[in-house]
Amino acid sequence: MRDGEQAAQQSGAKPPATPSSDKKDSSSLGNALRAVYHDAASEAVPDEMLDLLSKLK
Repeated sequence: MRDGEQAAQQSGAKPPATPSSDKKDSSSLGNALRAVYHDAASEAVPDEMLDLLSKLK
């Protein structure tokens, strides 16, 4: 056992994440972000915002 691992065990800290768990976490995060973006992008633009945008022309 390496010194860092032994110190982590003694302190009760979790060992560093393995690369496969990092991949799962980033995949889950990516899917969640895509879902939120899709929901926001498919919302209708409020009439007040359209009115303000038309005044910029």
